[in-house]
Amino acid sequence: CLALELGKGDILWTSPITFVASANCGRYCNAKVDFVDIDEKTGLISIEKLEKKLVKASKINQLPKVLVPVHLAGASCNMSEISKLSKKYGFFIIEDASHALGGEYNGHLVGSCKYSDVTVFSLHPVKIITSAEGGLATTNSSSIYEKLIRLRSHGITKDKKNFIGNSFELWRYEQQDLGFNFRLSDLNSALGLSQLKRLDKFIEKRNQIAKQYIHELSPLPLNFLLPMKNVKSSYHLFI
Repeated sequence: CLALELGKGDILWTSPITFVASANCGRYCNAKVDFVDIDEKTGLISIEKLEKKLVKASKINQLPKVLVPVHLAGASCNMSEISKLSKKYGFFIIEDASHALGGEYNGHLVGSCKYSDVTVFSLHPVKIITSAEGGLATTNSSSIYEKLIRLRSHGITKDKKNFIGNSFELWRYEQQDLGFNFRLSDLNSALGLSQLKRLDKFIEKRNQIAKQYIHELSPLPLNFLLPMKNVKSSYHLFI
């Protein structure tokens, strides 16, 4: 959110069926937070309700600067439709893919950012793969990438071509933002990379288990949250 320059007076929308992080990221930036209701069949942000809310917000000049769609339980939201609305109404998209590492949408891996500005993943121990703690972000934007790199390391850059000042000594660096000490350690990164090599096998196994659950539980009076036909879920959860 900081990389997208979300701040006081801005608005962030997200799903009400989520963890607190997808709303708190807006609160940390002093932005207002509001919610877009879900499609009860998928548990994901309803495109119909999102469009209606955008029409209403446009009339009162209360459009969001950032939308955070949440890929619940491993299944991607309808990102192509959300992307169309973002172009029409002018908001950024941060995919909360904490549940969806290894999943696919329209034949593209979640995290490709084909339909969004940034995708964030969690590598917490309960997730599909882990680095023991921490997470990662993906983007196709070089400017957002460079801002994220600075923010994770005290707002510092050592890249001379991006210097604001005129001193270019070998030892020199510039603090260009008020950043944080948010770098993932080498040990955590090594664990995450070793897990990443096993990701495809993990996803296939989870899909096999989900099919078994659906087969065995179908005779019971239950409804399942099922992904759309153009989605391959990572099945972080089976709901």
